[in-house]
Amino acid sequence: MQNLPIPPRMYERARIVTVQPAGYAHSAAFHEFAFGLQAALAALGTQVDASNNEFLAGDGVNFVFGAHLLAPGSVLPSNTVIVNLEQMRAGWPARIPHYLEMLRLHPVLDYSSSNVGRIRELTGSAHVHMLTPGYVPQLTRIAAAEQDVDVLFYGSLNERRHRILEALRAVGLVVQHLRGVYGEERDRWIARSKIVLNVHYYDDKIHEVVRTSWLLANRKAVVSECEPDTEIADDLREAVVAVPYDDLVQTCVALAKDDARRHAVEQRGFEIFSQRDQTAILAALLPKLSLPVPRRINLGSGKSYDPERLNIDIDPKWQPDILGDLANPAGLKQIFFSPRYGLVRLEAGQFDEIEAIDVLEHVPALTPFMTHCLELLREGGAMRVFVPHDLSYGAWQDPTHVRAFNERSWWY
Repeated sequence: MQNLPIPPRMYERARIVTVQPAGYAHSAAFHEFAFGLQAALAALGTQVDASNNEFLAGDGVNFVFGAHLLAPGSVLPSNTVIVNLEQMRAGWPARIPHYLEMLRLHPVLDYSSSNVGRIRELTGSAHVHMLTPGYVPQLTRIAAAEQDVDVLFYGSLNERRHRILEALRAVGLVVQHLRGVYGEERDRWIARSKIVLNVHYYDDKIHEVVRTSWLLANRKAVVSECEPDTEIADDLREAVVAVPYDDLVQTCVALAKDDARRHAVEQRGFEIFSQRDQTAILAALLPKLSLPVPRRINLGSGKSYDPERLNIDIDPKWQPDILGDLANPAGLKQIFFSPRYGLVRLEAGQFDEIEAIDVLEHVPALTPFMTHCLELLREGGAMRVFVPHDLSYGAWQDPTHVRAFNERSWWY
C-alpha cells in the first residue's frame, strides 16, 4: 500500500451517494460496486462515507450512482462525479435527455469502454473515463453454505432469459430466479447455489462485469453468456465459464454435476479477479479527472474571456471555465467542474496573478472575496483590479453595482 500514489488533495473527503427515489428498491443493485469504491477510497487515505440522496456541498467529492433516476430539472452539485452503470444502448439517451445533460456537466466514470466512447460522442465531453471494476478484500463476505440449488439467476426476465431458465428446469435442474432481491437475502441464495447464471438482457453484448465481479470476489462459479464479439476483458473471459447463448443449458448441466471442476472454476475465478487491485486502479485514475490549470486568473471574465487564463464567473451565460463565487464561505475547499480542466480545487499559493476588471463593485461580501483571492496568490503574486472611481459617472450607472471606490478604499 505504501507504494501507491497519494491521491490529490481534492479527494481528502468524499461521499458515495446512491440515488434512491421513494419506493424504488432497485437502487440496491449499485451497492456492491459502490461499496468496493468506498473501500478503495478509504485505502487511499480519503475520509469517505456513504449516503442515499444526501450530497456533500462544496467540500469534498460526491461519487454518484443512479443519477439517471433523478427527476428532470434536478441539478447535481459541481463537486460531483457520476458513476454510470447503465448500458448506453441506441436510442436510450433520447428517453432521458436530462441525464445526458448531467453527463455533459460532470466527470463520468464508466465500467465499459464502449459506453465511454458513446458518452463522449453524445456529450462532446473529454471528461469520461473507464473505471475498471476491481477487488478489495472487503468484497469477500459471503459465507459458504449447503448447496441445494443447481442454478441461480437474478434479474428481470425477458423472452431470451426465460427460455434458458425453462430449459434448465426441463432437464431436471433445481433453478431459482430472484427479482428485486438484494443484499443479505440475495447473498444467502448465492451461497446455496452451485452456479450463478449470467444472461444478457439486451443484444448489446456488453459483459455485465458489475454483476459478475461480486460473484467472483466470493468464489462463485459463474456461467456467463459470451459470444466471440462480446465486450469482456481477457482476464474475465477466463474467470467465468464463458459460452455462447446456445451452449448455456448444457454447460450448466455438466458443471452442476461435476463438483471437482466446479470447485476449480470457483478458485480460478477468484484468483483471476483478485489480481485486479481496485485501490491501485483508482489511484491511477483519480489524477486523470483533472488537468493542469493556468497560473493566471481572469475573474468575472464575462465578455473578456481569455483562453490563456483560468476564467471564473458567477454567470453561466458567459460560459466561464469555472462557474463559482469566490466569496462563498467554503473558500478554497470548494471543488468545481470545468469543461476545459475537469475537476478543479483552487489551492492556496497556486496562482501568479489575478485580474478583476469591473468586478469588485458587484461583490456584496467584499472582505471574504478579497481574502480568498489573496490566499490564492503565491508569495510575490499580483492582483490587478480595475474599478470605477466613486466620483465618476460609471460608479453608479449600473443598477447591479453595490459599492464604489476611491483612493482610500484599500486602506482597510
